[in-house]
Amino acid sequence: MDIAASVFLVVVAAVVIAAIWYAGVRKRVAVSAELQRQYGEQAAETQRQLTEMSAQLADLNRRTAEMHRILKDAE
Repeated sequence: MDIAASVFLVVVAAVVIAAIWYAGVRKRVAVSAELQRQYGEQAAETQRQLTEMSAQLADLNRRTAEMHRILKDAE
């Protein structure tokens, strides 16, 4: 095999390796974007639940204070 054929095979191997590497990088980027989207959705849902829980706790606190006042008046 002459030198030109050897160089050609090395170049072809390099192109194949680069193509495989590029496909892997693109796949990781797509997966990363999907994970970030899911994280954003989960963060928004968590914030919504915390806001709802805070409102429920405020209502419970209000009712507890009212019950405490009623019991104190009954003494």
